[in-house]
Amino acid sequence: MTLEYTIDLDYETWIPVPLDFPWNGYDTALSWGNDLASDLLAGRNAPEEIRSALAMTAVERALMNPPLEGAVERFWRRPDTGAPDRLAHLYALQTDTLDEDELVELARTGLGGFVQSVTRLDDTEFSVALRVILLLELPQETVSVARLVGVRDDTALLLELIDDNIASFAFIEPDLERLFRSIRLRTV
Repeated sequence: MTLEYTIDLDYETWIPVPLDFPWNGYDTALSWGNDLASDLLAGRNAPEEIRSALAMTAVERALMNPPLEGAVERFWRRPDTGAPDRLAHLYALQTDTLDEDELVELARTGLGGFVQSVTRLDDTEFSVALRVILLLELPQETVSVARLVGVRDDTALLLELIDDNIASFAFIEPDLERLFRSIRLRTV
């Protein structure tokens, strides 16, 4: 069996960001970034330097390496809404566990860190779903990591947000959960 997913993406909140190019008719990150900036700033009388800066930020977001290898999706919290500029990544992992303790350990994959909180998420399409908040103590700062992980049919989907600013983390975390809850699953 294979688990397929779709996401009911709220385009007022999140922008899908290509993980590589070509993508959806765009040969390069630059062509994608230029179109995205033009679309986001349409009708706002933004000066060219603002459009150019937004396009270059979009290019940087598209060319960034995900925190872990194997990301299957990347989402950018819309920067034009006044929200903090952050990326979220979705990973698909094979697993044979439905045990919550093992899912917490799965959520620590690649980062480790101190588990600050674990919350079971009901009313999702997963057999088991958790929100795991991790704290990473780095030499100069503490970084917060939200990992929402759900498992069904031997596949886990893990949605991740990493942030070194606790205020922006708290602001975006509800949007991240809504994004996770929008995942629709189908076994084929």
